[in-house]
Amino acid sequence: MTALMSHARPALTTTATPGTRGGALTGTRRLVRLIVRRDRLRLALWIVGLVALMSVSAQSIAAMYETPEQIATYVATVGDNPALIVFGGPGYGFDEPNLGVILVNETSLWMALGSALMGVFLVNRHTRAEEESERTDLLRALVVGRHAPLAATLIVAAGAAAAVAVASTVAVLALGFPAAGTIALCGSIGLVGFAFSAATAVAVQIADTGRAALGLGAGLVGVAFVVRGIGDVSVPGLAWTTPFGWGIGVRAFAGERWWTFVGLAGYTAALTAIALVLSVHRDLGSGLLRQRLGPAEASAATRRPLGLAVRLQRNGVLGWLVGVVATGLVYGSIADDIEAMVADNPELADYLTSVSGATLTESYLATSLRIIALVIAGFAISSALRNRSEEAAGYAESMLAAPVSRWWWAGSHIVVTVVATLVLTVASGAAVGVAHAVSVGDRAALWPLLAASLATVPPVLVLAGFATAVFGWWPRATAAAWGALAVAAVVSLFGPVLRLPRWAIDLSPIEFAPAVPAEPWAALPLVALGLAAAVLFGAGLVGFRRRDLAAA
Repeated sequence: MTALMSHARPALTTTATPGTRGGALTGTRRLVRLIVRRDRLRLALWIVGLVALMSVSAQSIAAMYETPEQIATYVATVGDNPALIVFGGPGYGFDEPNLGVILVNETSLWMALGSALMGVFLVNRHTRAEEESERTDLLRALVVGRHAPLAATLIVAAGAAAAVAVASTVAVLALGFPAAGTIALCGSIGLVGFAFSAATAVAVQIADTGRAALGLGAGLVGVAFVVRGIGDVSVPGLAWTTPFGWGIGVRAFAGERWWTFVGLAGYTAALTAIALVLSVHRDLGSGLLRQRLGPAEASAATRRPLGLAVRLQRNGVLGWLVGVVATGLVYGSIADDIEAMVADNPELADYLTSVSGATLTESYLATSLRIIALVIAGFAISSALRNRSEEAAGYAESMLAAPVSRWWWAGSHIVVTVVATLVLTVASGAAVGVAHAVSVGDRAALWPLLAASLATVPPVLVLAGFATAVFGWWPRATAAAWGALAVAAVVSLFGPVLRLPRWAIDLSPIEFAPAVPAEPWAALPLVALGLAAAVLFGAGLVGFRRRDLAAA
């Protein structure tokens, strides 16, 4: 209760004398301050991470495509590839290509995706998650309007999206990109992020639990991502049904269409209005969709911590599985064309061959497997931190009140993390191998790539182990695990471009593993990484065993 009151202290000053009556938005300003205070670290990490990604991407693209000939080679290779349009950029502006068009094609969709996920997590955390933790009950007992918590959350989400847009604009302009296209690109990224914040606000009114609301919000992002890709490839009008389509429709650096900003703002306003209307038709802490009753008795598997951990994480694993397999198929399908892509671009060739002195195709495949490994590391960290979310929600306390040891309860989620990481890695490696084997017409090309993917498992588990260690010893600082992933991603993806010093490159565990198939297998670094991961997992369990359960 002390921690609960300390979090709510800024809002508690909104008390009024008996009989005072407020409107539906009473207390919104102070709730905004409360949210910013509680999430100052999370918001800073999201904003700095996204802006850094945009800045580094713009810098690397400017270095790789310095001449019209290099830009023309990029367009000739990428412009008509449906797979790259679905999972990459919009593929427009190639009739009069320029450096800004390449920046849009390489970064716009992924930056918008990151901005959207930031909005999804932020809105769910400060609406339904707060209701389930009963903090909203405490706040609503004061002079706080019915719509104030949702309004304050959306205001903060809008501010975070605006901060990403403004800071990204400044960073890209500093690199010499044209002002109009830069403002259009970065502005669309911010607006798309806020649009999905509003969509999540609708989801939290509908879903029966906070976890379901988070899944629904993230699912909307995934569906919109795929629908946009299908629309841009085969059904142009379909893309306009999603915020991604509206954001890309601004056509930054290719004859900007500013009216799409108005359409995207209207899209967001409509979703916000729907969320406000729906919020008055549900009870606090519940959704419009009633929660289904489960079986009267749990199955034999879910009566044990490991079975319950599998049940809780299986849907997430399936979602990540679809994503990494799709990514692997795209990367593998273009591996045979990589030499043509870099024939007139020595900077890009140097970037790929900086992994080793192998052939371009081998270096490209090694780089692709590392990129997928970073994606899988995102799953591994979120899976390892499931212990923290269960603890913060109070479920761990209920479980540990039964004859269940802390080692077995927390260790069950670690087992799921390790096994699922291995499954995702093998599936993605098989996808890369199958796509490459089909493109070159050689079935034997599958097996070396499937084996090569296994070299990325130990460094991914090191990142997951670090997340577990933070959970065990410093549960309120679990955002540091995501910071470690961000550092690893920047080092691995942009280290050669930025010419980082050796000590900086060594911050990423990915860099210690051999870049198979571009490099030969080396057992010693893989064994060392595996032992480091085991030590970190063990340290996390020891820390959790020794400390008190922590509140959210």
